[in-house]
Amino acid sequence: MYRYIVFFLISFSLVITSRAQGGYGLAFASKNIAQEDRTSLDLTPEKPMQVKGGYSLSFDLSFQPFFRSYFGYVFRITDEKHQNIDLIYNVRTKAFYVVTGNAFSGISFAISADSLLHQWNNIRLDANNEAHTLAVSVNGRPVGKIQSAVVSGSSLRICFGAHYRKTFRTFDLPPMRIREVKMFAGNTLQHHWPLDQTRGHTDKDLINGQTAEIKNPVWMRPAFTSWQQTDSFIVKGNANVAMDAASGTIYINSDDSLYAYHCYTHHTTAQYSPHISPPGLHAVVNPVDRQLCQLKPDSQQVRIYDTLHHVWNGVMDTLSATVYWHSNLFFSHYDSSVYILGGYGDFRYKNEVRRYHPGRRQWDRVNMGGDVFTPRYLAALGHNKAGDTAYILGGYGSTTGDQLLNPHNLYDLVLFDVKRRSFRAIYRLKEPEEQFTFASNMILDTDRQEYYALTFPNDRMNSSLQLIRGSLKEPVYTAMATTIPFDFYDIRSSARLFYTPESDELTVVTLFSLKNNTTQVRIHTLQFSPYGLGAPMPPGKSTPLYLVRIIIAIAVVVALFLLALGIAALNRRKMPPTAPAPVVLATTIPAPVLTATPAIAVTVAYPGVQLFGHFTVTDKEGHDITRAFSPLLKELFLLLYLHSLPGRNGISSEKINDILWPGRALKDAKNNRSVNLVKLKNLLDKIGVYTLVKDNERWLFRFEDPAVHTDLDDYYILQQDGDHISALTSILKRGPFLQETEYPWLDKFKADINERSTTLLSAFLEETPDAAPALVLEVCEAILYADSLHEEAIRHKCRALVSLRQHTAARNLYASFLKEYKSTYGAAYELEYAEAIAHC
Repeated sequence: MYRYIVFFLISFSLVITSRAQGGYGLAFASKNIAQEDRTSLDLTPEKPMQVKGGYSLSFDLSFQPFFRSYFGYVFRITDEKHQNIDLIYNVRTKAFYVVTGNAFSGISFAISADSLLHQWNNIRLDANNEAHTLAVSVNGRPVGKIQSAVVSGSSLRICFGAHYRKTFRTFDLPPMRIREVKMFAGNTLQHHWPLDQTRGHTDKDLINGQTAEIKNPVWMRPAFTSWQQTDSFIVKGNANVAMDAASGTIYINSDDSLYAYHCYTHHTTAQYSPHISPPGLHAVVNPVDRQLCQLKPDSQQVRIYDTLHHVWNGVMDTLSATVYWHSNLFFSHYDSSVYILGGYGDFRYKNEVRRYHPGRRQWDRVNMGGDVFTPRYLAALGHNKAGDTAYILGGYGSTTGDQLLNPHNLYDLVLFDVKRRSFRAIYRLKEPEEQFTFASNMILDTDRQEYYALTFPNDRMNSSLQLIRGSLKEPVYTAMATTIPFDFYDIRSSARLFYTPESDELTVVTLFSLKNNTTQVRIHTLQFSPYGLGAPMPPGKSTPLYLVRIIIAIAVVVALFLLALGIAALNRRKMPPTAPAPVVLATTIPAPVLTATPAIAVTVAYPGVQLFGHFTVTDKEGHDITRAFSPLLKELFLLLYLHSLPGRNGISSEKINDILWPGRALKDAKNNRSVNLVKLKNLLDKIGVYTLVKDNERWLFRFEDPAVHTDLDDYYILQQDGDHISALTSILKRGPFLQETEYPWLDKFKADINERSTTLLSAFLEETPDAAPALVLEVCEAILYADSLHEEAIRHKCRALVSLRQHTAARNLYASFLKEYKSTYGAAYELEYAEAIAHC
């Protein structure tokens, strides 16, 4: 009887765990979009929440990476006395502050950037209305406790993110992620909003069904469970793939161009670089010198890409195909060498290990010891950070290496010891009902002794890639997320898996060689983090929430029933209490609290286009339609718009073709241009009246509707008149021109605007010594966006801070400038702090 009860209790815990471990939560739309499109989570939309004696609010929080500013309100609690308790984040001090009423409470804490951006952090507030005390803990460790008369309300309204109430409205919120919001009375859980939805604008309290309302929700679960195709294009000739992990750039080499896919922005650029790549060529980025290399082990040849002149250096046999198809390769930091293992060619599977040392430009064959390594291809390989250990998983091959003698799927995990030059068999997976092989590389999490790999059935052309998580110690694995369609036709197909921890994202690049000497490239991404934001989904489709709740209820009833029947057999034995999970403190209590200066929210006057800061487009109805602009349509629009500015005479079709479709035949490029111009016109029609004409073989574009605004047009008008400095800085402080948008042709436009801005604003600082300190700060900030080491701007900003009695901030700013100056130029700056501000 006891074992049945234990079985049901374990089943119950697995149901709970499978839901709790999923990548879920609510992401908040915040910066760089219109106020009305920002996210708000209101726990009490209809009526206040009643509390007696006290309460505790607990929730998990993390920040979204790659935002310039994180200032804003995490939450606000208001009561029947119109008192408030706020949690805000100050981007200047990189710390959280608790506000009670109209003053800082004295409780502040910081969370390390790595933990804040890549892990969930539990924050808990404990309020005692009788003692009027408020305590805060982070990840289970206390960070502060105060006594305040504000802590006395019994009728509460709680809102996270943007606030739309008449009594208090704010749209300053950090780009954050929230989940597992709970309210306690003492130690009793009263309310629980997991925020694990996939759609909709509400989330129900699991305890009593109270509904929380969400405006502009961005649910995280779909991004963690469904792959998204971010790009698809066809390249000329044969293609090969390599990643520069330091910059998050994936290179796709073709016969006429080098394509660069930027993982952080999901944008692809191309550099014309004609060269012939033979079929099956291998590519790798040397992390020591960041050089992109192509290798052909057959003829022991290497070709290196010259980033300055955009040409490939080195001789390569382009006539013969390789006999090392689908080999596995990796760069080892242990001996600064590239290792190539296994492969297929000439009707034989390989088990040999070849090594190339870039420093000595030397090839050799490594004699291996240890366990037998079965000849194979279509295996997955992953290595540790030191590069002294690699794991090879599965594949397809035969014991003898002969394709005619019993070829079969392999499911063994083998360790490759670089130091000892030996193989060691770890385990063999149980043979699945449906046979599969692997994409060529896998991601290792050596701290948890886990791997992440892509499998696919290799017995069909219309195949699919399935992400799995497995153990490096035990022969077990779990399917994760949805599948990716994959055209598999042996040596004409390949897939690579990459991970960018800075953005918590997996990227898959698939190649398929077409019959007309071209290659189809497809790129898919999935939100993912082994450090707490993402976790495996159960095999197959995810279980709907209502079914989860039914299963939980049934499990509980059955467990209680069996427990009652077996109570005599249990002999009043009590199960030992479960030990609480260890917590890691990721906080520090900073120096004295600084008053936070609210950030000024700047939005597009709709309809219009915002180019300073992040590219943003708003239609006639005031809706943000930026996402409708694919990377290609965005670049096409910018080419037309920027080349039609005053002083420029448009852009020719030939130049558009060269930039967007380099190396394509004229007919293909013309067809692509026509199709995408139609798509662009459909989007422009939603903004307002415009003119797009071809005059003297050059395209010219302009908005005709006076209601349509672009901040660049406003910028050019304002910079002609020195009396509008404040209005000009309000545009510039939105961010750099076309922030995080990078094209080679765009550099001259950015340089021109930076030079104009710096010259005009520097002249203002010199000619207006009696300007208000607040205005001087705005001007200096605008200059420093263009040039972070602008000496005059630094000195004037320090002087303005001193005028505002912010001496510590001024000294810290100058100290940071000195450090960055020395790091950049290799020499100390000539002026000390006192002398520098005296020269303003």
